[in-house]
Amino acid sequence: MTLALPPIVSASTADLASSGFDAVIAVYPTVSQELLSVFSSLNAFTAVDKDFGSSLAVVPDKNVAGGRLILAPTGPTNGDTDDVRKFEEITKAAMKRALAAGAVAPLFYFPSKVEGDSEDYSHYVEVSILGALAACFDPIDVREHYEKIGKKHYTVEKIGVVVAEGAEISVERVAFVNAVEVGRRVAKDLGSPNCERMTPIKFAEYVESYFKTKSCIKLTVIEDIDVLQKEYPLLHAVARCSLSVPRHFPRVVKLEYKSEEPSKVKENLYFVGKGVTYDTGGADIKAGGIMRGMSRDKCGAATVAGFMATLAELKPKHVNVTAMLSLVRNSVGSNAYVSDEVLYSRAGLRVLVGNTDAEGRMVMTDPLCECKERVLEDRKAGVHIPSRLFTVATLTGHAIRAYGNYGICLDNGPARKANISPRIQAGGNILGDPFEISTLRREDYACVAPGSAGEDVVQANDKASSASARGHQYPMAFMAIASGINNFGLDKKKEEQIAYTHIDIAGSAEEPHGVGFSLPEVTGNPVPAFAATFLL
Repeated sequence: MTLALPPIVSASTADLASSGFDAVIAVYPTVSQELLSVFSSLNAFTAVDKDFGSSLAVVPDKNVAGGRLILAPTGPTNGDTDDVRKFEEITKAAMKRALAAGAVAPLFYFPSKVEGDSEDYSHYVEVSILGALAACFDPIDVREHYEKIGKKHYTVEKIGVVVAEGAEISVERVAFVNAVEVGRRVAKDLGSPNCERMTPIKFAEYVESYFKTKSCIKLTVIEDIDVLQKEYPLLHAVARCSLSVPRHFPRVVKLEYKSEEPSKVKENLYFVGKGVTYDTGGADIKAGGIMRGMSRDKCGAATVAGFMATLAELKPKHVNVTAMLSLVRNSVGSNAYVSDEVLYSRAGLRVLVGNTDAEGRMVMTDPLCECKERVLEDRKAGVHIPSRLFTVATLTGHAIRAYGNYGICLDNGPARKANISPRIQAGGNILGDPFEISTLRREDYACVAPGSAGEDVVQANDKASSASARGHQYPMAFMAIASGINNFGLDKKKEEQIAYTHIDIAGSAEEPHGVGFSLPEVTGNPVPAFAATFLL
């Protein structure tokens, strides 16, 4: 399991011609006099081409490291819709170009101060490095293939950084970037591979293997089927059909981080990640080609595990974090759960199943209920640190239809009062992992309300979420009711309320498009947004 990152080296302008690097990548909005004064060889080009330097290009220059100067323009950064992603996009492309040219030790140079909102671009160097690192990583299935065929894995030896006006990138900033990238790599390792390489069992094994050396993380894997049925009955119902295939057996993984200095803890965070390693839709089978890509339905759990990997690197003192990974395969067959079944949740609520393809909310609800129970236990013991609960999932096609390739946050009342979604949106903005904020409304609760004395809550309708009004909002209402969290809203005393935020990453977990007929690349988002929000 090789997740080693190339060293990030803070350099100076003197290193632009250093033999310690083999390419210089200049990152800038537009060609400036400052850029031309540093790289005088460019003057000959700009003299005959007014558009020179406006697109990615490799320029031979004997006066720079390796004789390679790679121009990486972001374009303007001060427009209404410009944001820091311009830096990640161009540095990723430039890094790929540098690798194609044969470079293994590129030096990134930022010659001018960024024009635009200072807060939005406050971490543009970190975002740029993350773009470069994304270009030189292959997920575990690719690395295993290279090992199988005896192919030498192409590696980057180091990445240098020269920041404008002589400012150095501090050791702390480098450590933060490294931690975020480690988390993204764990998320990509878990989220990218096909459904047989990363079954629930193999997913859990990867997590066990990775965290066994992280002494600050307590790990528990629940694999006993009887225990799963008792403790997580809705999850078990989804997994029921897979029980005829031993390699597809479900797992629940718990990861717990406790601050070394309890007196400094400001928040207790609880994350539940959807880890459906393959989603056939179940009895309500995905037909007409829409099953394609459902090996990526585990990216919620993958990114939660990735965030815990980032946490393990940084070891913050101001938070305690618990993560629960719901790992199942939604198979189809004679033992599949079906619409019209009524199932009891962990909270004792009767759930009327409306659509077996709405399995994500099913597998997260009982672990969410357990997190709620943990909060109540702490309060009973006299611990009243603010607690925040989250569900993280590639949950609905409606999320993509509504907001495209952006993550979405929804708060319940207490979370809204605590500004949780705005915090995540702000954190995502500075690290190039943007979020949209959606709103939980009374209509979302109304549509899942019981219609008879035989049920307490309705799981879904019989349509795809993308064909349903408020298709990405009402699932949160279902989870709030079925887990019992709805009983701890704004109508209770403040000290009794529980903040709950649902995060749908169906749009942001992958790049917008793949190559040809291939699957898109997994992004590792929202690890950066979570890190910026809760760990900076």
